[in-house]
Amino acid sequence: MKLPDIFASPANVRSVLQGAHIFNAGDESGEMFVVQSGEVDILINGVLVETVFPEGFFGEISLIEESVRTADAIARTQCKLLPVNRHHFLSLVDEVPQFALHVMKGMADRLRNADRRAKG
Repeated sequence: MKLPDIFASPANVRSVLQGAHIFNAGDESGEMFVVQSGEVDILINGVLVETVFPEGFFGEISLIEESVRTADAIARTQCKLLPVNRHHFLSLVDEVPQFALHVMKGMADRLRNADRRAKG
């Protein structure tokens, strides 16, 4: 499943300039993002932990937990992002079960990668 396919008519695609902060650790959360084009770096305590490429997503954890951001997201290149607010997220989980599985797989992949980094 290509994640952007479920956004038939994204009304609010956001263009982000290279180097712009999309959000910072400690910011209030209200949405996650799907990368339509470009690349986004995710940093924790100033350390690069992941680069998100087109069709990837980020920001879902704080949206699910309804908590503040735990990382910084910075546009590595000029980007187009599809924001998904909590209401839209819950609707997608309800109406498109594959969406929920896709998000869970992405989170599991991130956890596996973090385990590998911790082991050296």
